[in-house]
Amino acid sequence: MAMTKKELEAKHELYTKHIADWEFYGAGYNGGKEFIDVALHKMPRESTENYKTRKEDAICLNYCTIIVDIFSFYLTEKGAKRDMGELTKDEFWQMFVADCDLYNTNFDFYMNEAQKIAATYGSAGLLVDKSIGKKGRTRKEEIEKRIYPYIALYTLPNIWDWKFRRDPETNRPILTYLKLKEQDGTILIWTEKLWERWQINKNGNGPEEAKLVSQGKNSLGEIPFVWLPNIRNPLNPIIGISDIKEVSLITASIMRDISCGDEVIKYAGFPMLLKPMEPEGESSDDIVGVTAVLEFDPENPNAKPAWLESEIEEPINAILEWLNRKIIEIYQISHLSGVHAHEKSDQVRSGVAMRYEFQQLGRVLAKKSENLTEAELNVIRLWLKWQKMEKVFKKITITRSTDFSVDDLSEDLNNQLTATKIVPTEKFRRAIAKQVARRVLRDVKDEEMKEIIDEIETVEFSMFQGGGDQGDGGQEGSGEKKKPGEDKTGRTGMLLADWAKQQGITYGDAYEQFKKGTLPIESQEIGKRIYVYPSY
Repeated sequence: MAMTKKELEAKHELYTKHIADWEFYGAGYNGGKEFIDVALHKMPRESTENYKTRKEDAICLNYCTIIVDIFSFYLTEKGAKRDMGELTKDEFWQMFVADCDLYNTNFDFYMNEAQKIAATYGSAGLLVDKSIGKKGRTRKEEIEKRIYPYIALYTLPNIWDWKFRRDPETNRPILTYLKLKEQDGTILIWTEKLWERWQINKNGNGPEEAKLVSQGKNSLGEIPFVWLPNIRNPLNPIIGISDIKEVSLITASIMRDISCGDEVIKYAGFPMLLKPMEPEGESSDDIVGVTAVLEFDPENPNAKPAWLESEIEEPINAILEWLNRKIIEIYQISHLSGVHAHEKSDQVRSGVAMRYEFQQLGRVLAKKSENLTEAELNVIRLWLKWQKMEKVFKKITITRSTDFSVDDLSEDLNNQLTATKIVPTEKFRRAIAKQVARRVLRDVKDEEMKEIIDEIETVEFSMFQGGGDQGDGGQEGSGEKKKPGEDKTGRTGMLLADWAKQQGITYGDAYEQFKKGTLPIESQEIGKRIYVYPSY
């Protein structure tokens, strides 16, 4: 079907509306000169030469990259748990996992990087494609030539157009049209029935025209494309919400503030006389103010001034304070200020405020985790469809953690241990011990955690005793102090745990015998400990 250049370059209305924002986010994440060119503006009445110099001297403190990478760190700190069933042994799948994009990129790493792209732009796209090759190609030939389905990543600026229809039975949206811009400048179009590759050619001295380069049948019956949203936007689920929507604006503002500070130092700290050039043969007397001259004693090497004049100290300090305030806001709006302690010590926040921030961060990470898992499953489903192995998909499961307790674990442990001294009941201490075990050992198997919890139910809790416990250290108000395990007759006992170890049995078994009164040795409980008294 013929197509004009205008029709080929047509974009979705949402693309046209948001492309400026997407390009800004992309430049913000990339940083460097690319972001400087976008974010640093020419000032009113500023000369072109001075503006060019300011851009050359400008620096970019790239908080966009920092925020995206921090989110990615917490999101991927715990690896995904995958049960691939019989697919694990499939030779093509093994090739794909090792090289999913035909550029030797590991599949797990590729998905994590795709999520970072989604975090930057708000969403990303993954095309699952397979080389056509000759008809009648055998499995052996495909193995030898390493031909298998692969994935290609697309940023939102390269997803030009898309259309959906509603499934008449489920009312779910189904992608029916997709237009992608490739790295080589060609335009790839997919429908449910076919795919086409187009390019724009110059027609001699005439106008440019659209030319069909190649085409083929879509044997899947659906467009093999997966949307990977960062955080879903209820109004535009496909586009999603970028992690640096506000951060990129603040980062650009910080860059401009630093540039202004440089100007203050350059022209106020080191002022110079600026005047029109005198015509040849003419001269005039110029009076230079004292602030344009800095004197020092040449005989004293330590006397050379290395400080700024007091007149510019105030604006420089104001700029620095303003920069610090903006940096704090970057971490706060990203729910990361508590994690990275990026606040001044005199700006202490309440425990409630910090807990709220940690909970918000945990929710954001959980949503990201769910979206990444959903996208990965869809990629695998399409991969299997290319390989005509759809039945295998039913037995595949992928889980990622949705529990992101990113607050200060060590501080919580200290608080919990302190609480056991204030509330010295055994039931309270056991509850604290179970909570600590679950937080510290988040990645252990369920069976192991059950064993740990069961052991907590029987273990002695002397290790949690604080100064408020009487334990076995003497009678209250008596002024006397007994030896550990010493009873009223003066005998010194042995801890039940030590005795159990000598006997080659577990403490749990020994404790059960003590409770039932079936220990083959004299025993008694003193304070919070159980002692036995062997015959000497």
